[in-house]
Amino acid sequence: MKKKYYTAGEIAKISGVSSRTIRYYDSKGLLQPVDYSESGYRYYDTSSFETLQKILMFKFLGFSLEQIKDLIQNDQRDRFVMKQSLENQKELLQKKRAEIDRLLDAVEVAKTCNEVEDWDNLILLLNLLSDEKKIENQYETADNLIRRINIHHYNTSKVNWMEWVYDHLHIKEGMKILEIGCGNGLLWETNIKRLPANIEIYLSDYSQGMLDSIKSCFNKYADDLAKKNIHIHYRQDDSNNLQLNDMKFDVIIANHMLYHLVHIEDCLTNLKKALKKDGYLFCSTIGNGHMKELMDLVFEYDPTIDNTLEVCLNRFSLQNGEEQLSKLFDFVNQYDFDSNLIVDNSQVIWDYVYSFPGNAPVILDRTGDILMKMIEERIQKEGAFLIHKETGLFECRNI
Repeated sequence: MKKKYYTAGEIAKISGVSSRTIRYYDSKGLLQPVDYSESGYRYYDTSSFETLQKILMFKFLGFSLEQIKDLIQNDQRDRFVMKQSLENQKELLQKKRAEIDRLLDAVEVAKTCNEVEDWDNLILLLNLLSDEKKIENQYETADNLIRRINIHHYNTSKVNWMEWVYDHLHIKEGMKILEIGCGNGLLWETNIKRLPANIEIYLSDYSQGMLDSIKSCFNKYADDLAKKNIHIHYRQDDSNNLQLNDMKFDVIIANHMLYHLVHIEDCLTNLKKALKKDGYLFCSTIGNGHMKELMDLVFEYDPTIDNTLEVCLNRFSLQNGEEQLSKLFDFVNQYDFDSNLIVDNSQVIWDYVYSFPGNAPVILDRTGDILMKMIEERIQKEGAFLIHKETGLFECRNI
């Protein structure tokens, strides 16, 4: 059977786009002809329609043409069948829908607010339209998280943060544990030898990149985990809208992540429902004075750098966390982590700033040598950069 070809005009008419659009995608290497006529007309086939569908879908989802080109080339290299590609697009659309639903809810609230509430609702909308995407991009892979963790190797405490957190978790043999916003799983890797036998750990994160990183980590300990009968489960979840399906846990952990959420109360309500009768919820966060010396230096260097830290502190901090948790839990106790940073490595500090959500990488790529000089001068003058930390943990349960 002779293969059917379509001209650029025909594929445009069938697809509902202009011929100019088809030519433009061709010039960008996105939708190239499969053949040419003797007179030089472009020819396309049925596979071209699939490619065009992907381009239009990814464009609708907000990807740049450069990103779309990479996505399409990856599809072709991996030889994804159309159904698999559509499944991936469905997942992206569901995330987009959740994002739009959050915006619609915020707009409805803003429509009915009084004059006193106008400013707060305006700030909420701005955060939804900017900071959530910044944070999502920041944690798409483990790279930025690693940059942020490295600076904490210079802490003054006798135990590191992950050991200190684990010391408070009351994890015992036979327990079922959930960590939401688990990141790259450093809490578990740090304490892998301390885990008791016969436990189940559910690790949940919004980013598939993070979960892939954790899986690679735990594969190294597969034999040890099997000997102790420890089972690890992975879940890609949006903690703003957790769907735990009546699952019950002895311990639930939210380690430095609640302040990234828009719907914190909804998340906490879902977590309370998922706790067993005598279960514990542990929520760690930062305080108003956290990293103040570094933040002062950063804004002296460039005051236009996005300050998403302030947004996080307004949402859930050591200062306002207990009030939020006490609405749902009978017992809330706060533990403070006694540690500061004494850093004599300028690159580690610079990398930490580079990991900030938002425009920090763009600014540092352009003028980052100025910040590096400022950091080096501070270290040279004082011997090291002293940075005060303010971190802690809330323990919650119902009596």
